[in-house]
Amino acid sequence: MKKLFLSTVLLLSFFISKAQKTEIDKRALNYYTQEQISEMPDVKIKQVNFLYQQSFIIPEENIKKINPQDINIIDFNQSRLPNERAKVYLSDKNSKEGSENPELYFYLLSIEELQQAYKNIK
Repeated sequence: MKKLFLSTVLLLSFFISKAQKTEIDKRALNYYTQEQISEMPDVKIKQVNFLYQQSFIIPEENIKKINPQDINIIDFNQSRLPNERAKVYLSDKNSKEGSENPELYFYLLSIEELQQAYKNIK
């Protein structure tokens, strides 16, 4: 009986620990320590991932020219506007073509849109 109880507890704790943590976007590793990440609730990790992966829109004409994985959104966050999307331009280090091009741009979601998205993340 003790073995069954112990096995059940171990199995449950394994599934709970696996179900709790979402993997954080690799770009966020430059700004958070492993300790901070391990202490983050799952919803916070999902919010951080949203920031890095979905808080901007690449227009159709630039989809093939801009790799979203190359965008370090932290470099652009100060350009976010309260109630409207901001158009931001990329430097050569962010373009697939490797040269500076003023035509390479994307849009940041507004602060309001970002806050609403965070509220919807569970």
